Amino acid sequence: MGYDYHEDYKILVDKLTERGVDVERVKARLKLQKIETPSWAYADSGTRFGVFYQPGAAVTIQEKLEDAAQVHKFTGIAPTVAVHVLWDFPDGKVDGVKEYAEQLGLKIGSINPNVFQDQCYKFGSIANPDSKVRRRAVQHMLDCIEIAKQVESNILSLWFADGTNHPGQDDFRKRKHRIIECLREVYEAMPNNMTMLIEYKFFEPTFYHTDIADWGMAYVFAQK
Repeated sequence: MGYDYHEDYKILVDKLTERGVDVERVKARLKLQKIETPSWAYADSGTRFGVFYQPGAAVTIQEKLEDAAQVHKFTGIAPTVAVHVLWDFPDGKVDGVKEYAEQLGLKIGSINPNVFQDQCYKFGSIANPDSKVRRRAVQHMLDCIEIAKQVESNILSLWFADGTNHPGQDDFRKRKHRIIECLREVYEAMPNNMTMLIEYKFFEPTFYHTDIADWGMAYVFAQK
């Protein structure tokens, strides 16, 4: 026997109405929202300490899009899929991906570079004191802009694992200047219709400090 939620829903509606909430207006607004799902959410996942493998989990970008299409079919509010360049396009080729997404009723959403998993990023990417490492990170983001153009995405979404693990490891001010310099180069290479998103994280993966630790820091970098 299935759970009948109708009575619970009626009680909720009555309570909200008593509080002056226009339930029909709320429902209409909710139906207008659009939520972008990340491609990597459809693959094998787990925690920072390990991946838990599941039979049938998506592997290729095509399989991830197929799963995303099912989510959109059931919800009606998830028409775009964020992609992760190194995980979804390991060879740098995006031929047919945009068209396949459209066949499934989807669009490619934000483009996410990967400047954290390679060994050279041990001491950061765009904040790294080594100019060669910073150059590599910037070039990867520039390549991501070209990929975005091919799949007709207008969002470049950036997350950096940059930070330090102990006092004295690097100069905080110099690191911030390096970040600004690199982000400015990437931003200037973007088409006029493209938006750069800068994600922050309070702590981790570094132990002592994180270079972009809160929304205020992300905002300041965006203003530069």
